[in-house]
Amino acid sequence: MLLLLLLCSTVIGTEAAGRNSSEAAAKAFLAEYDGEYGRLLNLATVAQWGYDTNISDSNSAAAQAAWLKVDQYRSSSIDVVSQFDQTDFAEETKRQLSKVGQISLSEEEALELSQLIASMGKIYGSTKVCLPDGSCEGLEPGLTNIMAESTDYDLRLQVWKEWRDKVGRANRPHYIRYVELKNKLARINNHTDLGDLWRDKYETETFTEDINEIYKTMQPLYLELHAYIRKRLFHVYGPPHVDLQGTLPAHLLGDMWGRFWNNLFDIAVPFPDKPAVVPSAESMKGLNYTVLKMFQTGDNFYSDLGMYRVPESFWDLSMLEKPEDGREVICHATAWDFYDAKDFRIRMCTRDFSFEDLQTIHHELGHIQYQQKYMHQPQVYRDGANDGFHEAIGELMSLVSSTPSYLSKLGLLVGGAPDDEQDLNFLMSQALTTVSTLPFHLVYDQWRWNIFKGDVPVDKWNAEFWRLKAEIVGVAPAVDRDDNLDLDGTALFHICQDYDMIRYFTRTILQFQFLESLCETSGHDGPLHKCDFSGSKAAGAKLGEMLELGASKPWPDALEKLTGGRKMSSEPILKFFAPLHQWLKETNEREGNIVGWTSGVETYKLNLVSMLLPLCFLLKILN
Repeated sequence: MLLLLLLCSTVIGTEAAGRNSSEAAAKAFLAEYDGEYGRLLNLATVAQWGYDTNISDSNSAAAQAAWLKVDQYRSSSIDVVSQFDQTDFAEETKRQLSKVGQISLSEEEALELSQLIASMGKIYGSTKVCLPDGSCEGLEPGLTNIMAESTDYDLRLQVWKEWRDKVGRANRPHYIRYVELKNKLARINNHTDLGDLWRDKYETETFTEDINEIYKTMQPLYLELHAYIRKRLFHVYGPPHVDLQGTLPAHLLGDMWGRFWNNLFDIAVPFPDKPAVVPSAESMKGLNYTVLKMFQTGDNFYSDLGMYRVPESFWDLSMLEKPEDGREVICHATAWDFYDAKDFRIRMCTRDFSFEDLQTIHHELGHIQYQQKYMHQPQVYRDGANDGFHEAIGELMSLVSSTPSYLSKLGLLVGGAPDDEQDLNFLMSQALTTVSTLPFHLVYDQWRWNIFKGDVPVDKWNAEFWRLKAEIVGVAPAVDRDDNLDLDGTALFHICQDYDMIRYFTRTILQFQFLESLCETSGHDGPLHKCDFSGSKAAGAKLGEMLELGASKPWPDALEKLTGGRKMSSEPILKFFAPLHQWLKETNEREGNIVGWTSGVETYKLNLVSMLLPLCFLLKILN
């Protein structure tokens, strides 16, 4: 059919230069592309699902072959698009043509790239760490539980180190070649490097500057949270493990990567004697919150907003728990669109009676909701307005499903309306999953942008990663790393599996902009952190109008549709956390906690106030 279309271009509106100016021909091509591209995407996604839920060489080969066909089709379609003179086409036609695809690598290199990503995924999904008792555990649930629950400093350090020694070191040669091939792919598609290609997806010339400016406004809150958490870790682990003026030890932050600090809530809760704002495993068990009931609860959450339920096939085809039949699987929770407008699934190794997993379920079902809302769009538009939008919807729903009001409706919390101290407990629980992630996500992409540009020699890649972690996040490894062997950044799922991370930075900002708008729509009156729009059909309808757009409009248009504004703004998130920010400043000042950190001979003081605080405290003591 593509060949037929090319032949038709010689008789329909062909200009002297040989380019086709017929918009009707372009629309015919787009209709054909939509059908064939959707068919190939479906086959590739089915094959990828087969591999992710049953890691084997044969399943890996099947997935790679299927994705190669997708790449080849997209690349050949670019040749067709290039033959159109789009000067007089409607903007809608131009936009669809611009999203058709990209020029592919050669078949040999495309297959090699696919094999590299698959190999890194296999390493990540199958690696086990052996413990002092002789047992060997994979990431889920064994190592994850240790990093979430253990206060054994040496055990945590062993698990943290060996995970990186095995995953990061094994991935290092694959990742070096991955960068070479992905940069080549970016350049043949008219980008300077892979980072330039990723940033271009945000359709904003000032994107990098906008992100940096937003982080500057968030930095004071993060610095206060960092100082407070460091003091709490000091109470648990003491000197010399925690330096009250230094960086945070990377292995003490609640998960394998220090991405989310929510597992530190028990030591961080401002008022521990107050009634709980986070359901315990015991309370969930008492109400029989099994894996199935947790997913049913999430499904009800969306239905109560007047939105879609998951299709019946979801319950039969999803992988909601880790299989017990011996299969190796990738457990990282993800939502899957099979591009046929009917098959939507979640892959997750859910744990019974886990509130953290209940939050994750609401998040992943947010992706499913978005996918269902835009399933009527052409394939080129079946995506979020930008990558951050998709993640923001998931995190927004995770946030609302964590409010004391919503949890009380479920019977998971008891008691009356929270008082100011309970509000601070709730805000702390949320800060540990949002505020703490901002510099984390920023660093991972700043690191990759630097190495993609070629600014850092390969033998310094790992050192650059930890330099940025120390400088921006205030986190450092407690053991020496070997720059000739290690590549610790690749020991995270998103890095070794070809995801940018700035999507997670933008999602944290966007989710609170979405929250503010939907709270207003639901009729909420009061502080933003007290809003619970669950059950509001008006909020669900307004959100649904934006979700239905998919990627059919530039993201500022989608943002304006929901919020009335066209730029990302930190004002709503700062408004949400304002009471906690004030409390943290007062607590850190009262306790004499240094805001900022030092690391070795270098000092990482990220604002003028934090530079002056030690001197101020000294003067206060002398006086």
